[in-house]
Amino acid sequence: MSILDEMFQRQREFSSLFFNSENLSDQDREEMTKSFALALHGEVTNLANSVNFKDHRLVKQDVDRERILYKSIDTFRYILATLNMWGFNTEDFVNAFWNKDLYLNTRYEMEKNVWSGQPVLIVDMDDVLNCFREDFTDWLKNEKGIYTDPNSTEYYSTKEVKEAGFLPEGVFQEFILDGGLRNIKPDTEMISVINRLYDEGYWIQILTARPKDNITCLHDTFHWISRAGVKFHHLDFSPEKFRWLVQRDFYDEDQVVCAIDDSAKHASEYAKHSVEVLSPIKSYNQELKNISKVTLYNKPELVYNLIRNLKENQIATK
Repeated sequence: MSILDEMFQRQREFSSLFFNSENLSDQDREEMTKSFALALHGEVTNLANSVNFKDHRLVKQDVDRERILYKSIDTFRYILATLNMWGFNTEDFVNAFWNKDLYLNTRYEMEKNVWSGQPVLIVDMDDVLNCFREDFTDWLKNEKGIYTDPNSTEYYSTKEVKEAGFLPEGVFQEFILDGGLRNIKPDTEMISVINRLYDEGYWIQILTARPKDNITCLHDTFHWISRAGVKFHHLDFSPEKFRWLVQRDFYDEDQVVCAIDDSAKHASEYAKHSVEVLSPIKSYNQELKNISKVTLYNKPELVYNLIRNLKENQIATK
């Protein structure tokens, strides 16, 4: 047993003197979470009182190092009690810690990046940099016994999911909670193309329509992009990608070379507003064949030359 395991266990034993977690309903846990949060707030206040946090007070007290230590322990124990009550274990805690650590450091590095006039590529993630649909289809088969048509015109195969008696959104959320987003196979050929363009001075803006408000999705997205070896400057989330784009300096200054996106919705909106689009050929985006400013490709290696040609054409027409 690790030291952290022992800490979880000791707190669990202490909490059992007052309540039995196994007998609590979710409503009971919600109420106790409120109580723990208020108690935690009190301990944090005591921790603040260990130092001179009131800047308007001219008379300063000695910093109470021992109080800092023990009040920090009090706050930690309330956190342990909350995690125990909701059934989280040390593995959950450690994994979440490292996920959050990676996210915070990646966000810090992104925030240091400031666009300074480079040509810009707006790059989607799912089914552009990775094999989302293939992996999701395999998960449906292996975990739910749902067999889907790989040539379906539906992206999430909602027809088959409904026919199997499941709610499509609920199934997708379950896929996320099962770690599906962090384990998607990368498209290594496409990533190599993007990395080459990054090295040549293009600003790489990753833009995904994934649900940012889903905290597992948020952290697993950053986990995947970091582990996949993608070179990029910024990553953001938006279900309305063109609306997101028009709020950026590089759009105002006409420096967007193109967007790379598999979605018929997003690709057509970009193109309708004169943004060039490269889109991989998929069964669910066949309507893009007849849309001006959308170029379809069937191999990632074609993307590099397509982008270079678009950039040269843009330079020639300015």
